[in-house]
Amino acid sequence: MKLLYTYISYLFLGVATICACSSSDPVQDEVNGNKPTSPEQETAVNNLKINTGSVNDLNINQSNNGEYKMLTTGADPWFCTVPLERKNSENSVVLTFEYKSSKRIDGIQVFFANPLSAERMENCGSIEASPSTWKTFSCNLYTAIEKYSWGNSQDYLRIDLGGDKDVMIYLRDIRLRGMNSVEQEAIEAEKNRLQAIEKLETELTNYLKSSYASEITQVQVTEDKVTVTGRYNGSGTCSLVEVTPYENLLLLTQFKKCKTDITNGNFTVTLDRITEYDGCKYDRLLSKWALVRTVNDKDELLSFGRYADADLIDQSKASSLPDYQGDITKGGESGGTPLELADLDALGLKAVLKGIPVTAVMWSSQAKAQAVGDQVIVHRYCGKDYYFSKGYFESVDQELLEYQKRNVVVFTVITIRPETPKDKNAWLNYDHELGMLLQHPDYSEPEGTIGAFSMVNLDQPESVNYYAAALDFLASRYSDGTHGRIHRYVLHNEIDDPFNWNNIGYKPLTYYVDYVTKSFRMGHNIIRQYNPHAQILVPVTQSWTRESIKPTRTEFSVKKIFDLLNQFSAKEGDFYWGVGYHSYPEKFSSKTWLDPSATFSMNTHLLTFKNLEVLDKWMKMPVNKYKGTKQRDCWLTENGSSTPNYTDEELQLQAACAAYALNKVKRLSGIQTLIWHAISDNDVEGNLNLGLHYRRNDPKYGEWGRKPSWYVYQAFGTVKESEVLDPYLKYVGVNNWDEIMHDVTDY
Repeated sequence: MKLLYTYISYLFLGVATICACSSSDPVQDEVNGNKPTSPEQETAVNNLKINTGSVNDLNINQSNNGEYKMLTTGADPWFCTVPLERKNSENSVVLTFEYKSSKRIDGIQVFFANPLSAERMENCGSIEASPSTWKTFSCNLYTAIEKYSWGNSQDYLRIDLGGDKDVMIYLRDIRLRGMNSVEQEAIEAEKNRLQAIEKLETELTNYLKSSYASEITQVQVTEDKVTVTGRYNGSGTCSLVEVTPYENLLLLTQFKKCKTDITNGNFTVTLDRITEYDGCKYDRLLSKWALVRTVNDKDELLSFGRYADADLIDQSKASSLPDYQGDITKGGESGGTPLELADLDALGLKAVLKGIPVTAVMWSSQAKAQAVGDQVIVHRYCGKDYYFSKGYFESVDQELLEYQKRNVVVFTVITIRPETPKDKNAWLNYDHELGMLLQHPDYSEPEGTIGAFSMVNLDQPESVNYYAAALDFLASRYSDGTHGRIHRYVLHNEIDDPFNWNNIGYKPLTYYVDYVTKSFRMGHNIIRQYNPHAQILVPVTQSWTRESIKPTRTEFSVKKIFDLLNQFSAKEGDFYWGVGYHSYPEKFSSKTWLDPSATFSMNTHLLTFKNLEVLDKWMKMPVNKYKGTKQRDCWLTENGSSTPNYTDEELQLQAACAAYALNKVKRLSGIQTLIWHAISDNDVEGNLNLGLHYRRNDPKYGEWGRKPSWYVYQAFGTVKESEVLDPYLKYVGVNNWDEIMHDVTDY
């Protein structure tokens, strides 16, 4: 029940964020178009008082009628409540108060003391601005109170009021109360949903171990038809059924989509490719197909699910351009400015990253774009118009065309930018409502995590179609070279560390891999219609077998994720997924050859530059190849080491690290390219200095000053390679670069 316990708290925080602020004036509700309702009688009320002697960055005064007037005076305003005189009632769990506020307050936090610590804190959403009208704020603390064993005599709360100065706030009637019927219904609904997740985790584990007498052997998708072929080994009849990405094959007990009778023996069923489900036009290219038998009004699974065959996807719109040619070992990051393009030329890069947050620059209507002065490109998908920022994509066109002129291979990373990050000014979508739709509903930001990107929402028909339309737009625009070209696609970011880089809340491993694989398959099936060479590169960190599973942060083993991807591919039809590895040195240290947690074992904890031989061997094992025969792409899509300072020793060590990594990749045929991150040092990545350049306009090194590692990168693959790189052998402690290679013998 770990998942259930953990997630109830997220439910309450979500409810607080969405429903916390309401008018307490029924007349005003009528004006706003809301029919006033009689409020429920509050139960288990425990009135709280503010300890006016325990505040921070806050001027506070209490009037005779019990109201508090506050003015925030700094970036960390908070107050504490008076300690409880007696034990809090177990039913008094919803923090509620009336307020007026001159500004919106983001980042309401509640600390549960005693003791007072960051580990005993929960986020409670936001307070909407309401300068003149009293409104009610509520945050359900049910799970937090239980988790922290809070509520004993002398316990108290600390309530943090965001981080803005000069906000005028009035508070009254601060209390803990019992849950009302809506809140109780919400928690029951959430319990049922989370129990379904737990059930699905168990069902998926059993499913992957199962065997079935019947099977779907092939799914072919043409321009306008889908043909499903298979064999039913059984008596009587069974049914062919269809499952959309927003449904779960193993949770459905009565299938209704495309239920078609099948008799014993071989069968072939041909259907229209485009249909309509759940109020939306829908492309069956995205569907999974299965056989079921109805017993006592309940459908039982008779086969594994099966997606469209990767080699039988419609090619009527495919580009005739060949795949990239030649050696692309030397890759990096660049941009479209003349200075960056000149640098790309000087380095001689063969492959580059171009991140395109396609859903973040998408509009749900042309009117919304026009309201802020943005023109749009209209893209037709499944009979509906979708809108993309014209200015943004015309800029992308120019950049990609420059790469195309130079025969530089391009890959893109597509991430979902969340609308509720801790930094309210970061990662915002052009269309807020659309951003909220595409953001996974369980996105959360526990303390100590970044929450930089969200997993896409594949739970609703509308969000699935928007996501599909965005992928369709991108692939159709950048496959034939008219606007430039994208050769490979990375979907999401560092999926093994989801709380930081692909946030979906707390989810068990098999459930999570199944969910994210739906996204990979959607991207694969849509993109390969236009680019028959494309592979979906799965982005992961260096945590090969290292893992840490906590309610507030899961770090999964990359090897376990890949093993599950292989199992799902074997059971439900293989597809062209590859590896986008981030093989940073341990702790970003340039002395990667000394990484203690990176060993030459297939069960190494970390996989860094030091032991890329492990990854190379894994890629070449038949069990890990496409259909057991074709090697998958393996691109090191984000890598680099840091210079903690600009001393000559650290700069030379980073150059040695670059020389070491490039020479490793050159000798490993299972790995195609090394993308060095970043092109220059910057202020975004904390104390890390990963760049080949110093910070722009550095007072000592000037605009884009070049570090020694830049010259290593420039020389690699040229006649100057030995002259520039060999002097760094002494840092590694070897006589020649062949000595850095090691055998992996435990498999």
